[in-house]
Amino acid sequence: MNEKIPIRIVVGGLNKDAIARVAKLVGGENVIVEVMSDFEAAKKIKEGGADYYFGACNSGGGAALSIPIGILGYTKCATVAKAGGRPKADEIEKLVRDGKIAFGMSVETIDEAVPMLVKSILKKHGI
Repeated sequence: MNEKIPIRIVVGGLNKDAIARVAKLVGGENVIVEVMSDFEAAKKIKEGGADYYFGACNSGGGAALSIPIGILGYTKCATVAKAGGRPKADEIEKLVRDGKIAFGMSVETIDEAVPMLVKSILKKHGI
């Protein structure tokens, strides 16, 4: 039997509950989503207790990713939607394929960016 292991997503930054709600809605039983501080979330990934980080801030790349960049390293992090911009599914898919594990977005793009992220991550893992 080939059991699917849920993808573990930790959520930090602003509007954590909105990010978590959308991630759970899109990912269903294929994701486990936990809300915590940016620091706790990044540490959890570093220690192997989670797979991906989603965070939001007003700009999309500042406070949303500052702690994950410090703990996980710049090369593991990416901004998927800046303030005034829109997320692009093809760019998100490439970031996920390229091994990014921490994603920042502006608060205004949560409802667009999170579904794209979850779908790209599930696709990468064959789920």
